[in-house]
Amino acid sequence: HIITEGIIKNPACNLIAQNTTLGWVISGVVDNEDKERSKVINVLHAQVDKEDDILKRFWELEEQTSTKQILTPEEKACEEFYSLTTRRDESGRYIVRLPFREENTLCISGNSRDIAEKRFKSLEKRLGNNKELKEKYVEVIQEYLSLGHMRPIAKDDMKKDKAFYLPHQAVVRDDKTTTKVRVVFNASQKNSNGVSLNDNLMVGPKLQADLRHTILRWRLYPIALVADIIKMYRQVRIAEGDAMFQRILWRDCPEKEIVDYELTTVTFGTASAPYQAVRTLHQVAFDEGDNYPLAKDKVLNCFYMDDLMTGCYEVDQGLEIYTQITELLGKGGFKLQKWNSNNQELIKEIKEMENEKDQGQLYINRTNKDIIYMDNIDKVKEISHEEVKEVEIKIDSTIKILGLTWNRSQDTFQYLVNLPPLTTASATKRSIISNIARLFDPLGWIAPSIVLAKVFIQKLWLTGVSWDEELNVELVKEWIDYREQLSLLTDVRIPRWIGTTLNQKLELHGFSDASKTAYSAVIYLRTIDLEGKIHVTLIVAKTRVAPVKQISIPRLELCGAVLLSQLLIETANILSIPKDQIKAWTDSTVVLAWINDHPSRWKTFVANRTSEILTNMKASQWFHVSTKDNPADCASRGIPPKSLLTCDLWFSGPSFLKKDNISYNRPNNLDKLNLDLEECVKSYVTVVPNNSIFERYSTLKKLMKVVAYCRRFLKNNKIYRGMYLQKVELDAALECCIRQTQKEIFTKEYTQLQDKGYLQIKSSVLKSLCPYLDNKGIIRVRGRLEKAQLSEQTKHPIVLPRCSPVTRLIIVEAHVKTLHGGLQLMINFLRTAYWIIGIRNLAKHHIYKCVKCAKQRANINNQFMGSLPSVRCTPARPFLHSGVDYAGPINLRTTKGRGHRSYKGYICLFICMVTRALHLEVVSDMNTQAFLAAFRRFVSRRGHCAKLWSDNGTTFVGAARELQELVSIQPSIAEHLESNGTEWHFIPPHSPNFGGLWEAGVKSTKFHLKRVIGDSTLTFEEMTTLLTQVEACLNSRTMSVIHVADPGEALPLTPGHFLIGEPLLNVPDNQFESSGLNHLSRWQFVQRMVQSFWKRWSNEYLSNLMNRYKWSCQVPEPSVGDIVLIKEDNLPPSRWLLGRILHKHPGSDNITRVVTVRTKSNTIKRPTSKICILPITEQKNV
Repeated sequence: HIITEGIIKNPACNLIAQNTTLGWVISGVVDNEDKERSKVINVLHAQVDKEDDILKRFWELEEQTSTKQILTPEEKACEEFYSLTTRRDESGRYIVRLPFREENTLCISGNSRDIAEKRFKSLEKRLGNNKELKEKYVEVIQEYLSLGHMRPIAKDDMKKDKAFYLPHQAVVRDDKTTTKVRVVFNASQKNSNGVSLNDNLMVGPKLQADLRHTILRWRLYPIALVADIIKMYRQVRIAEGDAMFQRILWRDCPEKEIVDYELTTVTFGTASAPYQAVRTLHQVAFDEGDNYPLAKDKVLNCFYMDDLMTGCYEVDQGLEIYTQITELLGKGGFKLQKWNSNNQELIKEIKEMENEKDQGQLYINRTNKDIIYMDNIDKVKEISHEEVKEVEIKIDSTIKILGLTWNRSQDTFQYLVNLPPLTTASATKRSIISNIARLFDPLGWIAPSIVLAKVFIQKLWLTGVSWDEELNVELVKEWIDYREQLSLLTDVRIPRWIGTTLNQKLELHGFSDASKTAYSAVIYLRTIDLEGKIHVTLIVAKTRVAPVKQISIPRLELCGAVLLSQLLIETANILSIPKDQIKAWTDSTVVLAWINDHPSRWKTFVANRTSEILTNMKASQWFHVSTKDNPADCASRGIPPKSLLTCDLWFSGPSFLKKDNISYNRPNNLDKLNLDLEECVKSYVTVVPNNSIFERYSTLKKLMKVVAYCRRFLKNNKIYRGMYLQKVELDAALECCIRQTQKEIFTKEYTQLQDKGYLQIKSSVLKSLCPYLDNKGIIRVRGRLEKAQLSEQTKHPIVLPRCSPVTRLIIVEAHVKTLHGGLQLMINFLRTAYWIIGIRNLAKHHIYKCVKCAKQRANINNQFMGSLPSVRCTPARPFLHSGVDYAGPINLRTTKGRGHRSYKGYICLFICMVTRALHLEVVSDMNTQAFLAAFRRFVSRRGHCAKLWSDNGTTFVGAARELQELVSIQPSIAEHLESNGTEWHFIPPHSPNFGGLWEAGVKSTKFHLKRVIGDSTLTFEEMTTLLTQVEACLNSRTMSVIHVADPGEALPLTPGHFLIGEPLLNVPDNQFESSGLNHLSRWQFVQRMVQSFWKRWSNEYLSNLMNRYKWSCQVPEPSVGDIVLIKEDNLPPSRWLLGRILHKHPGSDNITRVVTVRTKSNTIKRPTSKICILPITEQKNV
């Protein structure tokens, strides 16, 4: 009944207005061709980790790039802008403009100079600390000035409101054979408006050729020829009006005034720089290439950024390429350098021509070690063998674990392995994926080994571990085994030249295969020279990991066939091989049957893929190969690097390719194959979640409002339309919720009360309440308080069940209204309106789960007391294992008599971990130097201390650090401490219970001092004397229980027995100097006495440490992710910090007593005795 009376028609525009209960609705046809369409732009800002970016490039390299690039509207606009605004100066050099997205850019109006100045002063500070770096940095900037690539700006010409200043910094490439410093300009730095220069620049389309295509073309030529452009970016000028957006600040020493400069060339670091440089290189070929046809093709197809990789068939042709390309690029101001080749005659001729033209001298190392720089493909590795050169090929500046190089003397490709140190602890998902993403194999020559890494990535994802979580032992072992074998790949050699010559027959043979884990495709080139010799060379390979969702092997084989067809067409186009010279092989007869029939016969999955295969190739070009002769089987199953080295099938292809006549087999019974795939019957269980409206909201108030609005909509109440909810509506909503709850929980009782008006079910929990239905259909308690002077609501409360979301919300509401009151207060408040079954337990449970109440209770549980450490239970020389702590402050006086000045001093306490003997020192301050002096006095008097325990006080941490620094500076100290050093241990922060031994010693020391000193102030000398006496008293305490026994029995054992052989406060014995004892017997007697002390220590003292006098019950273990309060001794619970447990640190007994907690500002360690776990559970709140 939505449509009501009322309709209006307009014949002019074919619109109809219909009245409804919701209002007027307009319908009809609207002509909107001339209307401007609205645009919706959604922006998602994401922070990408470095590992994510590296992994992205790894997968991008694995993808096919044969499809033609389609320009976006912005890329088209950038191309048009370049064509319209680019011009040349009188020397032929190109002048370009910055391609801004909009004319009125935000970066113009903001202030960027102040930010650049701040960054520059920070750079100055860094350069001031590194003299060598500063000298090289100044050299680079001076080169910019001398070449005219930047110019100073007069103060009168500076317009801060329109210019943009770029911060700059030094980038040191340590992976180079010589340390090379580059100045990098940061055009992504935001100005005061929060906008950077790069935000306003168009990036432009990608113009450089695919690296794989460039290498494939390079392999065609028997003679290789390489070079690179000198400072390619800086050969392109920036228009005068745009140089103001490339300003920098510079001075060569801090005493001078900062000067503003403008960069006058295309600047590395701006978003448009790569496009402008490559586009200008192409423009030279377009403008001047008609006079240099050979060079034009090389410029457009054989450059990767500023690096030339080409070749020729004869030396004369190479010289012609050199001449043409040098002259062509010279027209645009570009200059080539570092010419090199595998042909000595060609490179000799080029050197002579270089010298004649006076274009610079070819770079030759003084030690006859040739180096090739291929700047952006990067580049180079120096080798000590004479006349050997390696070129490292890269697509970016990322340091590769496995890289590809070209060995000039052998004319082969080989692999570089740069493995960082590996520890078991570092084997996390983040570190492993970071390593795998640095495996560089652009043409898939070692695909059988690389595919194992891809499969391992899939395994990591399926385990569900987080980025920095430790992996299980099996995965770590598998990764370490694989990683250790990567170094063997340095022995792989792939010939650069594939044996092609002019007028030679070329054939491409591709193979595909699939397994449960991956599918693959590999291509070999078969050449037949004029003498009839056959050469087979590995060209390119690709692998794909099988989807996580299970797919049948025949369908995976079909995916491999699709991959092979794509790869064959791409490779044939690059190598200019006719399509009829392409042969494809597979060991799957099912795939051959699918390909040899019309796609319309098959299901969608098979039909789509066979259609693509038949679009690329004819069915007659597909043949069958046995699995043992299929090299793609190596890549689909994966081969460890150790086994790959000896796999001739992979590197040389199947043996039948080397025969004069190849038998092209195709099964005869393809049409009779049973192509019905095995049916897999699966059963699905669907769990329907409980979407009750009562469980969607966390407070009763929200639930009442939602229900009230729903009721208003259903009733179409025009009286309250547009008004706030009234109390009447909210009360009716609550009654509706209660009524529905009672119907669901008390179904039988509600039905009987509706029918008969009374309850006859004897087993019902409501029987004793004499329930009845009121006039609103709500069950209430009849009870015995009819005549009491109470409200009707209290005399006949509403009945609520125990387990109901509505009951829970009502209890939550009551707890808040009673200001988080106690149990009885909540019950009394609820009983005024409701009779809840089992109210006491429900209310008690909610009070326990209330976070605010839990914060105020702040129950701290001490974990089960751990076992004593081994140093407490093992005999050792006194003070060999010691603990240290501070006590104080105490007031000391400078001199005796009147007019003295008092100052603060402290007591440094050393305690033996074995005998509990004490050593007390007075220190004048709590700094590191004062402690080190006390530590030297302690060691000098008590002997070497092997292990020292303390808390995390800044004094001790600083002392430990200073000792380590001292060791690193003085080798003699390091050599001494190597055999006799002190190993420092710190207990967890804020954990005095971990240092109970020295805490008890401090307590005992203070006990005596308070009674002896009182309010007196002693000098340093007097305090030292007194502390020595206190030390003697404490070292004379008994270590075991004293038993009243025979007077002749041995005296009670004390720490003094282990120091001097008797208690320090013992009565002097008689002198026996005149007694004639045998010296050897006397020494044996002393040794026996010492040994008896240790025997008594084991029997009497250790047995007293057996009992756990507190913390004898094990409390529940904390869990990672628990929300906790962090106890602070000087703050009330309401001001304690909240945190979340990140890691647990269990002891040797697998009981956690220390946890790592993340707070809102940092990550800290705390004992479990300093945290309070809050009762917060996952629940659905709206």
